[in-house]
Amino acid sequence: MNSRRPKSSALPEGTKRTPGRPREFDREVVLDRAMRLFWSRGYESTSVSDLTEAMGVTAPTLYSAFGDKKGLFLESVERYLTGPAAFVLNALTQEPTAERAMERLMRESVDFFTAADHPKGCMVVLAASNCSDASADVAHILAERRRAGERMIRERISAGLNAGELPHGTDVDALAGTIISTVYGLSIQARDGASRASLMKTVTQVMKAWPGRTSASSKRHRATTRRRVRSGLSDVG
Repeated sequence: MNSRRPKSSALPEGTKRTPGRPREFDREVVLDRAMRLFWSRGYESTSVSDLTEAMGVTAPTLYSAFGDKKGLFLESVERYLTGPAAFVLNALTQEPTAERAMERLMRESVDFFTAADHPKGCMVVLAASNCSDASADVAHILAERRRAGERMIRERISAGLNAGELPHGTDVDALAGTIISTVYGLSIQARDGASRASLMKTVTQVMKAWPGRTSASSKRHRATTRRRVRSGLSDVG
């Protein structure tokens, strides 16, 4: 009697086998797996064997579907930008003022960077931050993606200035640089384990320096003080 167990025919979730044909797979599912791995480990620290294991495909299948590791990475970045990180575009285009857009961008970035259901931080900021010369082209491509996002932030603030939302003479480049540097810093701190609460406090502090906010707050404070003084004088009289 043959007591040997038959080999398991189970396939990784997201893949399927058609009789008489090579294994097929759900491209969106395996691309999502690759994206998460690159996001977590970075481009150079992720090997092809790591990818095939995580994606549940063979190396020939990976090369056939995506060209090579670089092609897979770039497609993963596009998936990240149009999928998980789509909140950035929404924040910049859905709010009525630049101030509200920037605050929403930073607060939603904190929520996203610290969420428990995916790697911490921003893939576009972190995935190619320490590439060697051999991967300089990949680092350059990610830098271009970041610059595209930075232009969007700058343009939204400029639109706010043109609409009269910001004081005359506001330095758009400096203000955009403050927001951009804050978002990048939030990403790094989240990867290092900073809590959502602590990062939200950073956003609150940054927004206190929004042009016009300090002067408006001072005016309200002076008005309140004057009312209290008048009330005190009335009581004395």
